[in-house]
Amino acid sequence: MVDVKGLFLIMDHGGIIEKIVNYGVNIPLQRGSFLNILDTACHEKASRFINEIRNKKAAYDWEMNLKNLEMYHFSGFSDGERIYVAGSPEREGMIKIYRAVEIDAPWRGGLTPSKKADVNIELFNELTRLNNELSAARRELLKKNTELERTLKEKEMLLREINHRVKNNFMIISSLLNLQSRYVKDLDDLMLFKEAQAKARSMALLHERLYRSGKHKRVEFGEYLRGLLKDLYYSFTHEKKLKLETHIDDAELDINTVVPLVLILNELFTNAVKHAFPGESEGTVSVSFKRMNGTYRLEFKDDGVGLPEGFDWETSSTMGMRIIKSLAEQLNANLNVKSDNGTCFSIEFRDWKG
Repeated sequence: MVDVKGLFLIMDHGGIIEKIVNYGVNIPLQRGSFLNILDTACHEKASRFINEIRNKKAAYDWEMNLKNLEMYHFSGFSDGERIYVAGSPEREGMIKIYRAVEIDAPWRGGLTPSKKADVNIELFNELTRLNNELSAARRELLKKNTELERTLKEKEMLLREINHRVKNNFMIISSLLNLQSRYVKDLDDLMLFKEAQAKARSMALLHERLYRSGKHKRVEFGEYLRGLLKDLYYSFTHEKKLKLETHIDDAELDINTVVPLVLILNELFTNAVKHAFPGESEGTVSVSFKRMNGTYRLEFKDDGVGLPEGFDWETSSTMGMRIIKSLAEQLNANLNVKSDNGTCFSIEFRDWKG
C-alpha cells in the first residue's frame, strides 16, 4: 500500500462508480453515483467535473468536499469507455495515487496495456508538469514577495526620515522667524513675521503627523485640524479677546488635499485677526469641517465688521484673496464668500486622487 491518503475511482460515462481503491479515506465508499461520496453543496460542481472529462478527455485539479466536508483535489481522464478519477487532500497525493494504481493495477483486466500507457502519458505526465510549474511559481512568488517586502520597508523608512527632516527644517525656520521678530518694531512688519512663522509651524505639525502615523500620504485631518486651530489661536489672539468655536468631523485626506487647506486656513485666520476685529473689539471665530456624500465642506466664519462696502471678492486683487482663490483652484474646489454680520468663507471639495 502506498503511503498516501486518497482514492482512485473507475466510472462509466454517466458517473456511476464501478470500482473503488481506498487509500485511508474515512467515509464509507461503495458503488453508485460519484455524487454520493461528495457533500451536497458540491454536487453541481461534480457534475461539471464529469462533463469536463467527457468533453475534453481530462480535467485537472478540481477542489471538492467529501461527505465529511474534507476538501479533496480531484483529477481525471477518460479513455473513451470509462472515466478514471484520483482524489487526495493534497495535489501531490494525486500524483502518488496515479503511480500506485499504475503499479498495482487494481482494475486488472479492465484496461488494456495501451490504455494504461495513456494514463502515464496523458495524465500523470501532465500532472507532474503542472505540479513542477506550480512549485517553481511558488518559489518565484516567495522570492518576489521577500524582495518587495524589503523594498517597501526601505521606502517606508526613507519616507519617515524625509518627513522627520522636513518637520525639523520647518521648525528651524519658525524659530529663526521668532528670533528675528524680536527686533521688529513696526506692527505691520511684525504681523508679517508672525504669519510666516505660523505657516512654517503648520507645515511642521503636518509633517510631524505624517512621520508619527507612518502613512506618508494620508492624514487624519479632523485631529490635525483641531491641533492646528489651537496653535493659530494662541499665536494670534493673545492681544485680542476672541473666542474660537469648532465643529469638526473626522476624515482621512490625501496630503495633496491637506496642504492647500492648511495654507488657506492660515490666510483666513490671520486676515480675520487683522481686519475683522479692529482695535480691542471682541468676537468669535468659528470653523467647521463636514463630511458629505462624496465631498467635504470647510467653513470659516467670524462675526466681525465684514468685508468693506462694494468689495467684490471674485475680482479682488488683494494679496490675501489672490492666495485663497489660487489655493482653492488647486483643490478644484467651489469657493463661496458671504458678508452678513461678519464674513463666511465656504470651500466645498473632493479628496485628491493620485
